[in-house]
Amino acid sequence: MKSWNPSTALRAIMLVTAAMAILQPVQAQQDTARSYQFSLEECIQYALANQPKVQNARLSREASRERIRESTGKLLPHANITGSFTDNLKLQTSVIPDFANDPNNKIPVQFGTKYASAVTGQVNQTILNSDYFLGLKAAKVYDELSVRDLERTAIDTRVQVSNAYFNVLVSRESIRLVDANIVRLQKTLKDTRARYDEGVSERIDVDRMQVSFNNAETQRANLERLQQYSLDVLKFNMGMPLQSTLELEEDVKSFAGIRQMPDSQQYNIQDRPEYHMQRVQVELNRLDLKSKRLGIVPTLSAFINYGVNWFSPQFSDLYKIGYGNSAMGLTLNFPIFTGTERIHQVAQSRITLKQSENDLTNLSQQIQLEVRDAYTNYQNNATSLLTQEKNMALTQGVYDRVVLKFDQGVSSSLDVVSADNELKQAQSDYINALLDTLISKVKLDQAMGKIKVQ
Repeated sequence: MKSWNPSTALRAIMLVTAAMAILQPVQAQQDTARSYQFSLEECIQYALANQPKVQNARLSREASRERIRESTGKLLPHANITGSFTDNLKLQTSVIPDFANDPNNKIPVQFGTKYASAVTGQVNQTILNSDYFLGLKAAKVYDELSVRDLERTAIDTRVQVSNAYFNVLVSRESIRLVDANIVRLQKTLKDTRARYDEGVSERIDVDRMQVSFNNAETQRANLERLQQYSLDVLKFNMGMPLQSTLELEEDVKSFAGIRQMPDSQQYNIQDRPEYHMQRVQVELNRLDLKSKRLGIVPTLSAFINYGVNWFSPQFSDLYKIGYGNSAMGLTLNFPIFTGTERIHQVAQSRITLKQSENDLTNLSQQIQLEVRDAYTNYQNNATSLLTQEKNMALTQGVYDRVVLKFDQGVSSSLDVVSADNELKQAQSDYINALLDTLISKVKLDQAMGKIKVQ
């Protein structure tokens, strides 16, 4: 039997501790690195639950509710207790007539005791205060503003997630087209080499095909990296950890209905949260003006208190005998004249209210202009997409015929390379038009107020 070695046990403990320290962050990383397979709507719902901006908007909503409770609390009774202790190091001296002997003679006397203490409890209740009641109403209006801000943030999140989602899908479509090009170029390169080996083609033909094939492979590698970055952007907009795995369930064909032209006249500017937020701002400014006008209204409050006073020349006897006191009453404050300050405050609030009303009118015009601009861009992009699809099909046909002629020895490798470049350009134009169409449709829905929170 081997003897117990303390140093060996100590090394074992250190190894276990080090292993736990290493495995702990790895385990934490595994906890956050999850796998997801989402559609567009599922990505949006994930973002609405996890995006920090949306979470902050919800917290602002909660803060506005607490502000309402705060305003309500001002109307409830307020109670407080105050206490005091005084050590009169040197009592104040006064002079009084000497009534016992000669009233014309003044003698110094001291009043009070060296030690004094008091405790008073008081309850106050507001009966009339225009600022309190208007503040409660303003808090409720401000709560509506926080609701609209949450709605706007959620809509912006939907737009951002949708655009990022479409970027990933379009990148995937680009890779699909490049893969098809690689397959065609690989076959052409193989056939060209075979003819070169037979002495039918020249070395320059093989080199030209090889260059086109190399460019296609490089393009695919670049698109792969771009797609991964686009996926990271999507996860960032969703509030998802970047180390998580996200698979998209849909492709660009799933959004074929996006080309259907909507009716640009069937919308309501009040569906835009920005319009409601400006209306709330007008209401807040109207309440502020009312508050300034009611500044002349008196305030009335009631109070009741009870207290105990202690006096003694010796500290040890201070709290032996207490003298109670109590009172109740009303406090009225009537601002009769405060200079011309309130008059100018009312004038300023009236001007601010008029400005906010003008901003509301201007916002209505701005929304209508945004809808027209978004609709025009969508029409142009949708038309361009249809044209680029036709052009891509035409250039594909041209490329196939040129390759066929090249195989028959009628055309040169330069013709094949030229046709390949034209096909790639047509595919690039198609990809750009596809992305522009998808994003402009989202912008149009946003401008028309068609995007809802849920």
